[in-house]
Order: sequence, then C-alpha cells, then structure tokens
Amino acid sequence: MIARPSARRQVRAAALAAAILGWIASASLAVPHAIANESAAGKKDPARAITSQLICPCSCGEILSGCTCETGKAMQGYVDREIKSGKSKDQIEAALVNQYGEVILGAPKAKGFNLLVWVAPFVATAFGFALASLILFRWVRRRTPAVAMAGGDSGRDGAGRGASPGATAEQDLDALRARAEAELKRYQE
Repeated sequence: MIARPSARRQVRAAALAAAILGWIASASLAVPHAIANESAAGKKDPARAITSQLICPCSCGEILSGCTCETGKAMQGYVDREIKSGKSKDQIEAALVNQYGEVILGAPKAKGFNLLVWVAPFVATAFGFALASLILFRWVRRRTPAVAMAGGDSGRDGAGRGASPGATAEQDLDALRARAEAELKRYQE
C-alpha cells in the first residue's frame, strides 16, 4: 500500500523535527560539562586556564599550555609572571593580542565579523542536511511509483511476463541472476 503524499510529508517533518531536537539536546548536554571542566581547571591553575585558550605564535601551532618549543615556554613564563603581579585573565589576553594579533586566540571572540566563524558551521551543516534530505526524498519519490506499478498483475500475459517492453523488478532480478551465473560458469572453465 502506498502512503498518501500528505502522510509522507508528515512523517518526514516528524523525523526532521526529531533529528533537530536530538541534535539540540546533545549540544546542550555537552556545553555545561565543558564549562564546568574549564572553571575547575581555572581554579586549580589560573595560568593553565589562560594558556589552554591561546595558541603558540611560532610555527608549531600548538596550544600554549602543551607547547614545548622555546617561544611557548617563554610565553608560559610570561603568563605566570603576569598572574603573580596581579593582572587578570582579560588583561593578560589583551596584552598578548596587542603583541601578536587575534591569531593567538584559540577561538575568536563571538562579536562582529568573528561571529560568522561561530555561526557558519551550524548554518552550513543544517543547509547540507536539508539539501541531502531534499535530494533523497525526491529520489525515493521517483522510484516508489515504478516499484508499485511493477508489483501489480495488470499488464501481464498468461506466462507472467510483462506485456509492455519494460520488465518488472522480479524479471530484472531473474535476468541478472542468470547472467551472473552464466558468467561465473564461463570463468570457471
């Protein structure tokens, strides 16, 4: 039995809504955990909380807290000295950004043009899923009527063959199986 087009749309809409809600739920569960871990690490070692969000400006490209190059060690020492002198995290980051530019930040600040960096991946992913779903649904819709018509008994002659030039799906499968068996026998000889 073929479902009505309106019922198919309702099922698709429900599936899409469930997928979106699942994605939002998983994202909302991950964020508080990450924030809690970051704040706990910051209370234990404030220097590590700062250096874990910065990238070493040399060519190694490592996160500053795990960098072992000379530049990274020097910057880790700079952060330690600044914290001991009483400067805040924001003051230290601002000084490093003034010296090296925003490329030193592990993640750009979510303001101005940088907001695009935060939003674009989600928009592109949603657009990709929507496009893939549209293509898939159209592809399935095109193939469904052909399979439904091929399964019926109308248009068959007494031998079970289709009266029209096009063969049914079962006949196509039988022909392919026979061809595969013939080729297999030919290669075995």
